[in-house]
Amino acid sequence: MRPIKRFLSILRVLIKSKIILKSPKNYDLVFFDNEQLTEFEELLSNYNFFVLHTRLEQIKKIYFSYNIIKYFIKNYKGNIMTAYLASLIEAIKPKVVITFIDNSIKFSDVAKTLDKKTNFLAVQNAARLDLKLYKYLFDNQIIKVDYNKRFYIPNFLCFGQFEIDHYKSFGIKVNNFIKIGSLRLANAFKYIKEKGIKLDKSIYDVCLIGEGVSGGNFRHDRLFDEEILGFEKGMVDIVKYTVRFCIKHKMKLISPQKINKSSNLDEYNRVMNTYKKYLNKEEFEFFQKSCFERSASTYKSYVAMFQSNITIGTSSTLLRENLAVGRKTLSCNLLKTDIHDFPVEGICAIKNCSYEEFEKRLLEIQSINKKDYFLNIKKEKNYILEYNEKSSTLEVLKEKIDAFMLNNFVPEKDKSQKTINI
Repeated sequence: MRPIKRFLSILRVLIKSKIILKSPKNYDLVFFDNEQLTEFEELLSNYNFFVLHTRLEQIKKIYFSYNIIKYFIKNYKGNIMTAYLASLIEAIKPKVVITFIDNSIKFSDVAKTLDKKTNFLAVQNAARLDLKLYKYLFDNQIIKVDYNKRFYIPNFLCFGQFEIDHYKSFGIKVNNFIKIGSLRLANAFKYIKEKGIKLDKSIYDVCLIGEGVSGGNFRHDRLFDEEILGFEKGMVDIVKYTVRFCIKHKMKLISPQKINKSSNLDEYNRVMNTYKKYLNKEEFEFFQKSCFERSASTYKSYVAMFQSNITIGTSSTLLRENLAVGRKTLSCNLLKTDIHDFPVEGICAIKNCSYEEFEKRLLEIQSINKKDYFLNIKKEKNYILEYNEKSSTLEVLKEKIDAFMLNNFVPEKDKSQKTINI
């Protein structure tokens, strides 16, 4: 954001916000950025916590006090928002600052300022394609800033060993890697258990994870997506391949969609019209009947995935979670870039393939049992995401937070994963 534009944005926040002429009271824990707060509701009930809104459009209160002004002057290094957030945290004096937006540059900036005064924890939210993307954009001079050099995570509570290897390969500054698995997956299992949802029978043959027809959060402009990386055709082709396969082999399909009709009708219609452009009438009608809107509160995508024999997608986090819990998964990358490649090779991943190759791979996965399926993957299934049926990520995460609260966290040794030969 350019300096003048940034200043005007901050000015608008000041005008619309309630000014509070004192510091917030002290809290043991600060939740940094209120996005995805619902995933932490059960965990946070154990602590005295403060939600720190970090996005300009969501800030409703501005705190001013002698201490905040004093801290602001000390912390100011050219960015007003970073200095203000750091000053609020200093005034609150938390033992732990935690975020679920692990790829937040603002979190990194504030952590650089205050990590010697408190414990900063970032919990991995999703599969992080950002690192490859930023390198691609910077190397090809599409952006002028190498964002990978701006990341700094004092304590990264990540999915698994792959993330450790991945972040190290890009030289990302992380002091401690802590493998905990997926919080959202743990919450999904908790919800499924509480609601008494049965997962012992497969209702569907194939679950196709809807990932949209553009770069989503990675979209810098439509030209970049469609002409350079071919997002539109690549994302539609996997739908076309899957639908064609299901029609031909008389298989039942379910497809949770990323774009919700109820929350964004214009974008939903744009996506559906894009599918309609590439699919024939029979394919489109079959696909439409299989679609449903995702729901974060009811974990409908997880329920559909766990009630399917095979789950297909490109780079969705759901694919990693499905594989980690021991279910058949196929990542198919039909894009013009390796940014969306699956983290492990073997029967679970295919790229740049024809329909005939796709069909052959799916029939192979369908024909073998789970034991043989996992013997045909080059890494242990927990390489990309830690999962232990007997120990929930919710429990592990609380244990780690408690350790940081008491300042007795002990870093674990980095253990390499066993490789399986295909």
